[in-house]
Amino acid sequence: MVAFIDILKNRADKIEKWLDENHPECMELQEHLDLDTPERAYWHYGYVAALNDVLKLLNRNLTSRQN
Repeated sequence: MVAFIDILKNRADKIEKWLDENHPECMELQEHLDLDTPERAYWHYGYVAALNDVLKLLNRNLTSRQN
């Protein structure tokens, strides 16, 4: 489980670094909170993609422990 947490932390760190370098205004503007905007749709799309990635990693981790 530690390796799984390390994978998630590493990925989060890389994304935060990329955002800081490329779009630091995101933290201040928070446009993903505005109703009926492309930013909100993209935020939800990214969030569901992240959840699916985490579920795949968890499933892979659980499957490897059972074998």
